[in-house]
Amino acid sequence: MLPYLLILIFVAGLGLFLCERKPSREKDAFFLCLVSVILVLFAAARAETVGIDYGVYRDYFEQVRDGGWAFLTGPENRYRVEFGFSLLNYLISLMTGDVHVFMAVAAALMVGMAAVVLYRDCSMPWLGMFVFISFNFFGNTLSFIRQSLAIGLFLFAIRYLQNRRPLPYLLIVLLASSFHSSMLLLIPVYFLAQIPVNWKSVGVYTAGTGLVLFFSWPLFTFVTQFVYQGYASEEGLYFMNGRSWQTALIPVLTLFAALIMKKPLLVRRPGNVVLVNFSLYAGLLFIMTCKHFLFQRVANIFFISAVLLLPELVQAVRVETPDAKEAACVKAAGNREGHKERLRRYRLDRSRFLRREAYYHYALGAVLCFGLLYNVWFLLQNRINLIPYLIFF
Repeated sequence: MLPYLLILIFVAGLGLFLCERKPSREKDAFFLCLVSVILVLFAAARAETVGIDYGVYRDYFEQVRDGGWAFLTGPENRYRVEFGFSLLNYLISLMTGDVHVFMAVAAALMVGMAAVVLYRDCSMPWLGMFVFISFNFFGNTLSFIRQSLAIGLFLFAIRYLQNRRPLPYLLIVLLASSFHSSMLLLIPVYFLAQIPVNWKSVGVYTAGTGLVLFFSWPLFTFVTQFVYQGYASEEGLYFMNGRSWQTALIPVLTLFAALIMKKPLLVRRPGNVVLVNFSLYAGLLFIMTCKHFLFQRVANIFFISAVLLLPELVQAVRVETPDAKEAACVKAAGNREGHKERLRRYRLDRSRFLRREAYYHYALGAVLCFGLLYNVWFLLQNRINLIPYLIFF
């Protein structure tokens, strides 16, 4: 566990020291580049026992390497439908037969995509990277490679969803689905994510969650007659087991925070309704995970938005510094009453500014604290075999 925690503490410390003091785009870029290199090296050096699905993707890469293009297009290719992932394996196999190189390239793509989106779209890139690690998205990249690549691509689509640009959104979703077909679920989400979040929409989604949970087994039996038949097998039924309530705790707390701060979030940017809706979907799906683990596969797609949402939440409690320009105009009156009025306004603005700065630091501290606790809990569960961390050489 120690290597993971050391990375997380380093990221938090570097972010506070470097990016919180006189923030700049140059500092953000340096921070993201340095942390990305560390994460990629960490992922690339891991032994084959680190990550529950490592063996699955190692064996598949070796099949592609040995079978070449004929295997790629043949019926024995289990990921033939998800051709983007198959093609990535094929292209890397043309350069090297070493599976460790494949894992290094995959890690560079997954971490690199997150870093680019954080630099481009996140209001606090360093905090977004902290959330990416502490909320286990980085841990997932060490095992769930196909889905993590697809989710990394989907991060690029969120901007176009917020700006209501359907064509680039659709193209990115289709590209992501070539790595993991579950991403096709995001096509109708383009319309759903624009719906205002109010008691009516929350009520409808909550009622729908209750109905799905109540009829989950009949629905599962019906769906697996036509698609995802593998989940109806003895091995696949593992995904129908439930998770503990702690699994849903942080996603649900994130949902509550988003609902409470909905108004300032939308004041900052109307497109943030997408992030609030995503937090709603993720929170409800994680609640459903308590009955069936299967729902977590979909929940993770929406929960990744936390890397953008939580920095927005922290910034939403902050205000600008006191309006010096307005104070200067009052001073120009040149009389005692004008001076008193200027001083009164300055003190009022200053008090408001300090109060909001305190809220900002409380919110930042809460994200850091809960993120650390969530990461420790996740590592202690060791559900995807991240511990012990060993290197392959």
